[in-house]
Amino acid sequence: MNQDDSSRKRLPEARRQARVLTSGVFGMRGDAELCQIVELAAAATRFPYAAVSIVDRSRLWLAVAYGFDPREFTRPDSFCDAAIQVPGFAPLCVPDAWCEPRFKFAPAVIEMDVRAYYAAPLVTSDGFALGTLCVLDQKPRTIDVTALALLTRLATDATAVIDREQNAVAHAQYAIAELATRIRFAISDEDDEMVTLLDEELRQLEAKLKPEWESKAQ
Repeated sequence: MNQDDSSRKRLPEARRQARVLTSGVFGMRGDAELCQIVELAAAATRFPYAAVSIVDRSRLWLAVAYGFDPREFTRPDSFCDAAIQVPGFAPLCVPDAWCEPRFKFAPAVIEMDVRAYYAAPLVTSDGFALGTLCVLDQKPRTIDVTALALLTRLATDATAVIDREQNAVAHAQYAIAELATRIRFAISDEDDEMVTLLDEELRQLEAKLKPEWESKAQ
C-alpha cells in the first residue's frame, strides 16, 4: 500500500474517531433510553444478548448491554469493527462464527463463546459509524428480514439518542481534553495532516459550545 492509499484510509478513520469523542457517548454508560432499545432488540429477535457497542481507537466498549454485564473488548478481529466497515452501512450478519475464518479470534467468540452475531451500525446524520446495535447468541442462529429491518430501525433510534446536542455539551470537557492530547501526539510525530484534522474537530466542538460558555459567563 502506498502512502496516498494509507492516508486515504487513515484520515477518515481519525475523523470517525473524533466524531465518537465529540458525540458525548462516553458519558452515556447505562443510559436508560439505550437500555430500553437493547431490551427491545433482544425481545424482537429472541436473542439472549444485545448491546450498544462503541468502536474507539483500539477497543470497543459497551455503553449498555442486555443479558450480560457491559464490558470492553479489543478492537482487532472483533465483530463490531467489521460491522462499521460494511459497504453502505448494511447490517453485518454472522449466523455461525465458527464457519467464518475471519472471526475465529473475535474477542466475543473467545471470551463469551458467541456463535451468532447480527448488527446494524450507529450512523450519524453526517455519515459516521460510531459503533453498532448488536444481538448475540452462543448457538448458531438466523433471523428473518423483518427482524433485521427492525434491528436497523432500532439502531437509528439509538443513534438519535446518542447524537443529541445536549449530550455533546454535557460531556465536552472529556472530548476537548482527549482531542488536545491527540493533537500533541500528532505534533510530536510531525504528522501535519493529523494535526490539521484534529484541530478542525476541536474548533468545531468549541464553536458548538461557545453559546453555552457565554450563557454561564453572564
